[in-house]
Amino acid sequence: MEYIFQPRSIALVGLTSDPNNWMGQGFLKGLLEFGYSGQIYPINPKASQILGLKAYPSLRDVPGPVDHVISLIPAPLTPQLIEDCGAKGVRVVHLFTAGFGETGVENRKRLEGELLAMARRVGVRLIGPNCMGIHYPKSQITFDMGLPEEAKESGNISFLSQSGANAGMLIRLGSFRGLRFNKVISYGNAIDLNESDFLEHFAADPDTKIIAAYIEGIKDGPRFRRALVEAAAVKPVIVLKGGRTVAGAGAASSHTGALSGSEEIWSMLLKQAGAIRVYSLDELGDMLVAFSYLPPLAGRNVGVIGGGGRASVEAAAICESAGLFVPTLPSEIRSQLSEFMPVAGTSVRNPVDTFNFFVPQELSRTLELVASHSGIDLLVFQQELGMITLDGLWRALLLTGVEALIETASRIEKPMVAVFRYRGRPEDISLLTEAEQRCVKAGLAVFPSMERAALAISRFISYHETRNSA
Repeated sequence: MEYIFQPRSIALVGLTSDPNNWMGQGFLKGLLEFGYSGQIYPINPKASQILGLKAYPSLRDVPGPVDHVISLIPAPLTPQLIEDCGAKGVRVVHLFTAGFGETGVENRKRLEGELLAMARRVGVRLIGPNCMGIHYPKSQITFDMGLPEEAKESGNISFLSQSGANAGMLIRLGSFRGLRFNKVISYGNAIDLNESDFLEHFAADPDTKIIAAYIEGIKDGPRFRRALVEAAAVKPVIVLKGGRTVAGAGAASSHTGALSGSEEIWSMLLKQAGAIRVYSLDELGDMLVAFSYLPPLAGRNVGVIGGGGRASVEAAAICESAGLFVPTLPSEIRSQLSEFMPVAGTSVRNPVDTFNFFVPQELSRTLELVASHSGIDLLVFQQELGMITLDGLWRALLLTGVEALIETASRIEKPMVAVFRYRGRPEDISLLTEAEQRCVKAGLAVFPSMERAALAISRFISYHETRNSA
């Protein structure tokens, strides 16, 4: 695995010299943007240089050692590449190339088997085919270009994904939600290295604290079960299973050639192993936010602050539907809240449906009072943006409110999450992003809706309840 994630040199075979060909130059551009410090060898028999780097006609012409090869050549040409890799002493080949068993064509399925046999004979390990490969900020390796700067920061989340699109999407969306990744691997058809290999590695990896997975099908059921049980025993494992329905199973088969398996068996397996199951990439991201930002919670009682009457009524119902409790605040705290909150148009029972987000002193005092109740385990602050035009004074007041929220959260003893919803002008969306980013950088978990926040929090609590009772 060290050769996979920490190669000293990378050769890109089949790299195009056409600057407008994203598929042909994206891997190289990504490595250059990430600042990869090892040797990079473009391989193209018709080019002398690509993006300022000397190009070589073939892998065998490279003067120095090569640890890792990224294959961009058509599937029928890959057997010769594997022979060249064996002669060159290459340890790992990432086959970005598609057109293998996932096509359903018999001779392409047969090619997969031949390629694997050949790789084992010459001592080469394969990632893929039909995948994006590796993202590992610590080694300055990525499979994508144009990533936000935050994606270059190393973290403690590792993600194994049969889908390259899901891998790239989670990196990009996660970077804006404060998620930092240790290792991400897109492994596609998995004819050699597969989900069990990476799951076992992440379980043993000291830099991985949280494991996420998107899986369409598995190669070895008993081995995967052992790997999953062992991983979930030491770290949170969050699994998004692809191909749950008949249509989804068909899509998974044509995507990576994966056999999806019984839905009932998957549900039982994940539950028995102690893994957390999610049903969308958004839910996966939400769970990663919860595990990245929240401490284990003492209970399920939440104090909901902000949003106004309609939003508060909805929030209470949403929380309780998700398995959370919204207890009424004691009379003493309600009396103290009433001293500075108008009686008309607000409630101080819980949810506290105040509009005092734009009055920092009142916002801070409200959060402090709700947090002081021993029967509250977590504060959920919600604010709906877009009901007013966020220009001039309102814009300044909004950001002042965000700073008051952040400052108060740093002082109170209870954990807190923030929910920002936007229903306004498209041109104001940048302000929402700024508000969210300020909270994220301050260490607050941020969610885009009360529904998603409540579901993630409830699953997070259930995970710790199960572990504590074991």
